[in-house]
Amino acid sequence: MAPDGSVRDGDDGGDVGGVGEGWFLVETSGSTPSVVMVGPRSKQWRPVSNMFRGSVYTTVLQLLDTVLNNLKQSQVLLDVGGPRLALAHPVLGPSRQVHAILMWIGDATETPPPEPPVWAFAWELADPISPEFVDDPQDRTMTDWLSGCARLSDIRRTVTDVHGAAIGDRFGGDWIRTDGTVERYAMRVVATFDGPCVLGVSVRLPETLPEADDELLPRVALRAVAAHTGTSSAVLHALSGRVLAWLTDTRPDVVDAVMSGRIAAPEPAAVTALDEAGVLVVGVFERSALRTE
Repeated sequence: MAPDGSVRDGDDGGDVGGVGEGWFLVETSGSTPSVVMVGPRSKQWRPVSNMFRGSVYTTVLQLLDTVLNNLKQSQVLLDVGGPRLALAHPVLGPSRQVHAILMWIGDATETPPPEPPVWAFAWELADPISPEFVDDPQDRTMTDWLSGCARLSDIRRTVTDVHGAAIGDRFGGDWIRTDGTVERYAMRVVATFDGPCVLGVSVRLPETLPEADDELLPRVALRAVAAHTGTSSAVLHALSGRVLAWLTDTRPDVVDAVMSGRIAAPEPAAVTALDEAGVLVVGVFERSALRTE
């Protein structure tokens, strides 16, 4: 994993170790299933064939196929130096498509450990600037989600990945949220009848960062400055003027479409480039009927 929390294709995820160390998260939206996490540890899209061998590999594939076809939990006994239980169930996306499968392998006489909190999502790329969540009751966009990220690097990485996405691309990393929770995610771009779409799955890690954690301090400082000066700030797509993520709790008193990045924001008082090309900028909005979310 890179220092900014990203996961690159081809990185070595290390050895699996004991099969009972935690739940496997197997991403299934590609042509072949890939292990993306074991417990909280990233496995960098490791093929299932690299994790299991011989008859065990064959049985695991059959188990995964059963879950994909039936959309419900399934289990099977394995013979791996003694009886082992393989338990798997689907992680369903908004259209009831299987984005991933959670699988645990352990002693058949033991109770499996608690499942990690995992959820699946999809972003339609019909709007390539701030894609909308598919079938979302809250009608959210990528802007709405990224506005809850504490680290500017997480926002920039996600936006850069999505804006340059092509069918078959895959990405992963961590989102540190403003409440200190950490979401470890994996995303793949696929073709659908409605056009390209990002299919994602995310696991919430068990430990929450304290408010004074180093990763959260820049956001805390930004909030303090914004409250003192009566300003608000956001990451903007420079060409379209649309908001990609709000960086402060105070926001301009504008329509919801601006808030969610669907249309251009008012002209900011100042901008600072976030990349050499100036595609992404931080815009500062001065005191003008600001509101607190």
